[in-house]
Amino acid sequence: MKTRLMSTAFLSNRTNMLMLKRNADRKLAPGLWTGVGGHIEPEEMNDPERACIREILEETGISSDELIDLTFKYQLIRIKETEIRVQYVYFGKTLKNHLITNDEGELHWIDIESLLSLELPWTIRAMLTHYLTTGMNTNDPYVGVLTINPEGSPVMEWSSLKDPIVV
Repeated sequence: MKTRLMSTAFLSNRTNMLMLKRNADRKLAPGLWTGVGGHIEPEEMNDPERACIREILEETGISSDELIDLTFKYQLIRIKETEIRVQYVYFGKTLKNHLITNDEGELHWIDIESLLSLELPWTIRAMLTHYLTTGMNTNDPYVGVLTINPEGSPVMEWSSLKDPIVV
């Protein structure tokens, strides 16, 4: 098994969320909508927030001083063929509207109420559904593990991450 470590951001601006419509030629999630982000570089292994901030700048032109309340909210875990994929997901805000172009796809501000109508990767849809119903209303981060229910269908199992303060 190999691992693929990624860091992703979902940035809001009033009632809109910044979304990336990925180019059809991308290896991961071709043609689908997602947040901005990418792989964690070796020197960022212990700092996924640093990777997230770097990816935001590379893909949008939004610098760290233009980010408001960037907060770790989700760790998504799944197995895909011979990879264990771990994705660190951050939510934040920005007042910046002007964005750069990038090689990953097209950036769009989407009304938050319309997010779930987009063609999204399965894990991102599950995470956004959870965020819109639960995650927005708590400071707790969550771990989502993609697995299979007894009927053989995919299901995301959620646990809030809390330090139980045990020895």
